[in-house]
Amino acid sequence: MKFNYLTLLPGLSLIPTTTTSPTPTPPPANNTFCDCYIISGPDPGYFTHYRFWDFRDIPLPNTTQQPVPDPFAPDARLLLSNTAFVNDWRPQTWAKTGTTELLPITNAEANVFIALNPDPPGHSAPNPTYLLLQTIRHADHVSTAEIEFLRGDIFHCSLRVKMRLMSKDIALGPRAIHPPTRDPHDKHWGKGGRRLVEHNIVPKGACVGLFTYRSKTCESDIEILTSDPPNVIHYSNQPDYDPVLDTVISGASSMVNLSVPWTAWTTHRLDWFPDISRWYAGEALRVVKTYGVPQEPSTLVLNLWSDGGNWTGNLRAGESVFLGVEWIEMAFNISSVAGVSVDRDEGLTGPRARAVRRADWGAAERKTLLAGDIPKQDNIRTGDGAGCRKACYVSDFH
Repeated sequence: MKFNYLTLLPGLSLIPTTTTSPTPTPPPANNTFCDCYIISGPDPGYFTHYRFWDFRDIPLPNTTQQPVPDPFAPDARLLLSNTAFVNDWRPQTWAKTGTTELLPITNAEANVFIALNPDPPGHSAPNPTYLLLQTIRHADHVSTAEIEFLRGDIFHCSLRVKMRLMSKDIALGPRAIHPPTRDPHDKHWGKGGRRLVEHNIVPKGACVGLFTYRSKTCESDIEILTSDPPNVIHYSNQPDYDPVLDTVISGASSMVNLSVPWTAWTTHRLDWFPDISRWYAGEALRVVKTYGVPQEPSTLVLNLWSDGGNWTGNLRAGESVFLGVEWIEMAFNISSVAGVSVDRDEGLTGPRARAVRRADWGAAERKTLLAGDIPKQDNIRTGDGAGCRKACYVSDFH
């Protein structure tokens, strides 16, 4: 396995990926290290760390041969656990027993993998691959997918993920791309090519969760339910439910209508500051909350699951739901408290009955290199006793 450093975001970052591609052109000689990172929005923030994980151009096994193998075949995929991304993100394998009302769920490494992207955004600059999470309803249980960030000391961040929900046919279907220009002698150009988005009928009964997590009372969520209309999304700070009064806590959660459905590629963003949480979809600010803002160091979780309960709904036996992810980006600070761990309480309650487990922290720290000029801002928040000589602006576009 060869790890090259690839420039993934102009003017921002170099990160390790698993690849056999040629060595990239060396960056300009005037490159320098960043001391801090600032973000767009009403508060530029101050972040000392930055990561950008790009899943859009990862070499896959057996995909160079002609014809390209069946994308449904396991040998056309690359497990996330077999890539360098596992240094930062751990596919989960924990299971949860069922009840008389809820199905058992089992997380599997095989449900988190890199695959061919059947619907790249353009002919001239396609994104050949993406990360896929899948959940599958079996007769007696649900096979689910979850990845956790291998740090539990995240203490405020700006987290962004470009993702979309898909049916099995869309996620793993044959990839058909026309040449960027038409050949006048080709009478069949443009016929039988790209599938339409409206064919992307996602089965009802699954939930996507993207959230910071320390405990059931220290958590910020972005959640999508496939039982909802495809433009509805849920944002919340926990707890959002009072089990004693059996009522939803006012101001803790919001259900929002999006301008772009979650079946289309959208950048979902959560900004977690000391006293406020902001949620974005695309470039638009959707919700702001001051209630329940997490006050303890946390980890990050992305999952796709179903248990047949009232929150997720019930997939039918044999149905699958897929979550495609092109990239994950995060500017963040870390806690100075040693030995931070996530609450391993298995008795999570509330409308979701969500279960989260602690991963093993200890991913190696990596500096972020810059390419080109460094955007500067004079009045950024400096943090407690921290200085910033070189500030990097975290772009909204990739």
